[in-house]
Order: sequence, then structure tokens, then C-alpha cells
Amino acid sequence: MKYRFCVVIICLCLVSLLPGCQKNSDTDNCLQIQKVRIIASKDSVNVGDTINLTVNEDPSIALFQWTQTNQPNVISYQDHLFIPSAQKSDEGWYYLSVSNPDCTTHFDSVYISVKSKAVPAPCTPPNNTVSFSSIPSLSPATVTWGYDNSWNRRTLAASGSFGYPDFNIYFNTYWDNREPEDGIYTITTMDATNDYPPYTVCITSLYSSVYFEATGQVYVSHVNNKLRVTFCSIPLSGSLGGPSFTTTATGMLTAP
Repeated sequence: MKYRFCVVIICLCLVSLLPGCQKNSDTDNCLQIQKVRIIASKDSVNVGDTINLTVNEDPSIALFQWTQTNQPNVISYQDHLFIPSAQKSDEGWYYLSVSNPDCTTHFDSVYISVKSKAVPAPCTPPNNTVSFSSIPSLSPATVTWGYDNSWNRRTLAASGSFGYPDFNIYFNTYWDNREPEDGIYTITTMDATNDYPPYTVCITSLYSSVYFEATGQVYVSHVNNKLRVTFCSIPLSGSLGGPSFTTTATGMLTAP
């Protein structure tokens, strides 16, 4: 009889302990949720690099939601976020919400910058000159840096005396209210320099009524906080409605 009584007492004790264990487990998980922090492999990456965000804690009851400055909707419900090829539009604040119906929601955030890779130009022409292969060169050139109201974008322009060509570098509209960042910029059409992707320019030159447009790439840098654009043997072509005219241009222009 005594043995049976002891067994009953032990069972009752175990049953009474179970709710307490569950409560303690929930409390521990809620406390762990409050400790979650974002871990970024890098907080500054180049265009085309990966963005990899993880967390330092992974509570078993946690619900994850990732959002980003340029995205109106949730971009992930995982405990990590991976972007294989970052673009400028991926730059901004990343926000993480960690929640559970029985816990206080916890938030964390990190800012990731995305920039074009800054590399030195493969040529070193004299400053404020544009050397053409088949039309008169600008050496030295008169250089201006401002806003072109005709095309509604910022322009680094070079000109010479009467009878010489002009040379115009139109920046992407993304830089209308920002200083262009260092890096490699692709030369494209005027229409393609509207907003994204921002690392683009349009280059034109007018000589003897021939309107030349360029292709290739330019190298943007800053010297003493002044914008500088260097280009090496970029091809230009144009016509007067008949035969095509071609030339190449090498130069370096620095904003005054």
C-alpha cells in the first residue's frame, strides 16, 4: 500500500512539473528572439558581388521577415537572405522582423552599400584634352560641369575654338542630385541613361554637322574632390544621312 501511495505521489509531481517546463521553454525562446542580430558578410559590395545576410541566433519558434528600402513587400521569410548578383537597386537598409504570437516582436537592421568597382583607367592622357583619330582634337579643352536643360541631366562638356568639335558626357539621371561615384560606367544611348542602372553615360560629339555617338566605357574618379572622367580609344560613329563617319577618342576631363 505504501509503495502504491509513493508511485501516485511521484506521478502527480511529474505532471505538475510539465506545464512549468513548457512555460520555461517558451520564455527561453522569447528571450532568444530578443537576442537575434543580423550578420552581414560585407556591408559594402561591388555591383555583381553577392549580398549574404544571416543571423546570430535561430530560435526554433521564430518567424522571420526581411524587407528592404526599395522593396514594398517582404523579400524573404527565411533565417537568411542571399542575393547572388547585387545591383545598385539592392543598396539600402535591410530590416529583419523576428516574431512569434507568444513573444514580443524583435527588429534589427543593416545598411548595405553597392557601388561600381573603382579601377584605374588603362590610359593616362593629358588632363582636359580629347584626342580624336580622324577629326581635330581638343587640346586644351574648355571644360564645364553642370545641368543640361535640353536633355535634363548633368553633363561634363568640352569645347574648343570655332570650327572644332564639342564633346559631351551626359550622366545617368540617377546622379541629378548626387555626386557621381567612382567606378566604371558603360557608354549607352541617351534613353538608357534614365535612372537604373545608374552607372551609365551617353557621349556625343558634333563636328561639321556630323553628330557622333560613342560606345565603350569610361572611368570615373575624383581628384581633389573634383569629378574626373577618363576614356581610352572609345569608338564614335555618325552620318549625314549617307555614308557613316567613324573616329576614336582618348581623353581626360576634370570638372572645374
